[in-house]
This record gives sequence, structure tokens and C-alpha cells, in this order.
Amino acid sequence: MNLKLDLPEDLFDAQFPEADFAARVRELAILELVRVKRIHEHEAKQMLGLERWELVEKMKAVGIAPTEEVFAGIQSELTKAIDSKRARDAGKPIKNAAPKRRG
Repeated sequence: MNLKLDLPEDLFDAQFPEADFAARVRELAILELVRVKRIHEHEAKQMLGLERWELVEKMKAVGIAPTEEVFAGIQSELTKAIDSKRARDAGKPIKNAAPKRRG
């Protein structure tokens, strides 16, 4: 896919080359495709020619949570839920147990 932007030519010069701008727009478009789940992170990594850590940095810079962070968050929530359930169950009497006699 090729996109054409209608921008004034005088925006670009030696300090802000058109080619650098085009590369940045392409990068942001690919990251947006990751955000909306149209491509996977490994595809974006390949398309951008980056190492995994470089992609992760770029994703974080534009507010996209990398997969490993999403999974870590889910794992943390599950661990809290399991621990909470175990704590509640620890305080409950065992079903079908004979009541203790006092005396």
C-alpha cells in the first residue's frame, strides 16, 4: 500500500528531510496496525527491521502494552484472585465435618 500526503514542500529541509518524515509516518502506521490488532508484534518487528527490545520501546512510547506486559498483568490478577479465594476458604469450616464437642 502506498499513501500520498498532500503537504507543503517547504516543510522539509536539511534539518527535517522528507525521507525521515516518511519513515516515521510508516513506523507509526505499522504500530497503529499492532494497536488495532491487524498485525502481530512479530510481523511489525519484521516489517520495521527491529530487534524485539527496540519494538517494545517503540510500542511503549506510543502507549501500546507489549504482549509480555499484558500477560504479566493477567498472571498477577489471576494470582491475586487465587490467593484471595484460598484465604476465604481457609476461614470456612470443612463441610460434612462433625461438630467439635466441648466439655
